[in-house]
Amino acid sequence: MNRVSMLARDQLALDERRFYDAVRAIRRHPISGPFIVLMNSSPDLATRFAHLGHYFHARGQADESILPIRVRTFMAAIGSRTLNAAYEWSAWITWAIDAGVPQETVDAIRERRPLHALTAEDALVLDFCSQLVSGNHRVSDAVFEKARDHFGVQQLVELVGTLGYFAMIAYPLNAFEMEMTEEQKKKRPPFEPLPVGPTPFVEQSRNLPAPAAPVRTRPRVPLITEIEHLPAASHQFYDRILRTRGHIAPPYQVLLNSPDMAERICCVGDFFNFSVRLAPDLNALTWLMTARAFDAHYAWENANVLAGRAKLPRATVDAIERGTTPDASEEQRLTCEFCRQLLYGIHHVDDATYRTAVERLGVQSVVQIAATLGYVAMMSTITNAFEIAAPDDKTELVL
Repeated sequence: MNRVSMLARDQLALDERRFYDAVRAIRRHPISGPFIVLMNSSPDLATRFAHLGHYFHARGQADESILPIRVRTFMAAIGSRTLNAAYEWSAWITWAIDAGVPQETVDAIRERRPLHALTAEDALVLDFCSQLVSGNHRVSDAVFEKARDHFGVQQLVELVGTLGYFAMIAYPLNAFEMEMTEEQKKKRPPFEPLPVGPTPFVEQSRNLPAPAAPVRTRPRVPLITEIEHLPAASHQFYDRILRTRGHIAPPYQVLLNSPDMAERICCVGDFFNFSVRLAPDLNALTWLMTARAFDAHYAWENANVLAGRAKLPRATVDAIERGTTPDASEEQRLTCEFCRQLLYGIHHVDDATYRTAVERLGVQSVVQIAATLGYVAMMSTITNAFEIAAPDDKTELVL
């Protein structure tokens, strides 16, 4: 049952109604799912999510991912099952079947059974994604090189971006237990819903060292560091990233191998880096918890910068690094527990923790926590996949 409801357009401030209209126009459907959640906190952020999501959702349009729709939908099934993301499953699974993913494969994913008789491409995607979402959240050189040879650099960058996007969307949907309406379901062929149950990765890791910088003599894909590295038609995307960040940071040197997607991700990131509507200490804790869960060096270094600005005690950061509960204020401990439940176990938040979070922090802040966690998860997926190290100068680090 949905924990939040859609705000009517006239409930928004006058200067925010344009974002409501933009989401409807981009989605070409009534506002639903993740956008209902985000409208309860930031209509601006809802628009940014919609603009990025259009790139992965579009079918048969000029501004859509070059990654084949069959691969995108197969990944959606894998990601939905991994995160117990019932809404995402409902949104994508009939598309997957329409795109050629066999019903028996869909059933096996839903029931957590071994997958057999996969195509070579599906087996490669499954192997690549499984390594990214489990263990130390890294991809072996052998699997990475095989995927790069099969897909090419741009499609491989988009594959990782797609998986990250699914995570970014799934966490807020799970936090607020969003479900499809009966009207939405009527527009789809019948399908078996995704049952929410324990995942294979239940326990939070404890007493581990901080995520270490990757040691790599050569980047895994070509880096786009100068505008001349792109065709003229893509210069606009480079310029837009440069305009908001002032430079092309290492993650975008990789992402610019898919310039349109890179700029859309940057637009989402601008909000979390410069406009987030969350108390600095709670924002830093959300980054720390997520970076630790994904063993993400780049995000961890970024989170440490935020922790310093928020004046969090070093003991708090160290406790999160070790996987223990920090000695902190009630709001800070509550934020950590909310994040812990989303990041581990069944990737949902129990009713008691949710109610307490809303009572203590307010709906707007709880939405921001869930959305921030999703964004850091997406960027952790990207930086882990390509083994991107944070720069030495971390004083103005943003991700």
